[in-house]
Amino acid sequence: MSEFDDIAAQRPANIEEAIPCMQNALRYFHAHNDYRAVFLRAYYIITLNVHAAIHRRGDYTNPIFFDAGWVGSQAGWFASLYFKSLTTFDRDPDSERAWKIAHGMAEKRTSTVLQDLMLGLNAHINYDLAYGTYLNLKQHDDGAEHLLLPRRKFDHDQVNNILVRSMPQVANALTRDYGGGITLLHRTLHGLDIVMSSTGLKYYRERVWWSAVSYLTTTDDEEVNLVHDKLNWESAQLAKLIADESIWSLPARKIGKAIRKERFGAITLETPA
Repeated sequence: MSEFDDIAAQRPANIEEAIPCMQNALRYFHAHNDYRAVFLRAYYIITLNVHAAIHRRGDYTNPIFFDAGWVGSQAGWFASLYFKSLTTFDRDPDSERAWKIAHGMAEKRTSTVLQDLMLGLNAHINYDLAYGTYLNLKQHDDGAEHLLLPRRKFDHDQVNNILVRSMPQVANALTRDYGGGITLLHRTLHGLDIVMSSTGLKYYRERVWWSAVSYLTTTDDEEVNLVHDKLNWESAQLAKLIADESIWSLPARKIGKAIRKERFGAITLETPA
């Protein structure tokens, strides 16, 4: 197996295992100037902040989760689905369509930094997240007691707040490591981009929760596939909008490509608090 194959085969069981797996992938992507680094860089920072909240470190000294262990397990499922997505072109062309668009543009180097970030977030949240949440709910038998689901929903929503708090840090890291001007956009809009992105994240993560519950109510593989197909179609529609290569988006794309870095160099990674 190649080094890339080893990375794509990583299946962390929890957040403790996910962090070094992400570090391995980021170092590989940087060594090969691979645009897929952009989304993973953002995902890594968010995961570090979730890790800090789980362990009540850094800016998260007060507890925010009912069950921090459940959140840590959930992070393992999500990361495993991300690493699986790296081999999406080995599977059915009609499956995982949002990931195929995201990874395809990154591999062809036709995207801007903002597109790489948004395409990755879309595929990860609108396609993977509901299934990963369902797998975690199922692992913990959370459907057995009706009061367990509201408790899990609370912890799911608490991650929303971590995502919002992570956005300025993500913008700074992506601009420093890859160019693209996301920090400049943030300053120009005086934080309006954070308001808009937080509203969008909360909206889509709310939809994710109910899709995960839909998975939990399925009675056989055929019904599981119904939910899969719904999310596959919906996430692909949004991916197509983000990946817009029409003449109307040409000026923005030209600017975005002109100010992004072609070569990344060695990466300096933050470490868990």
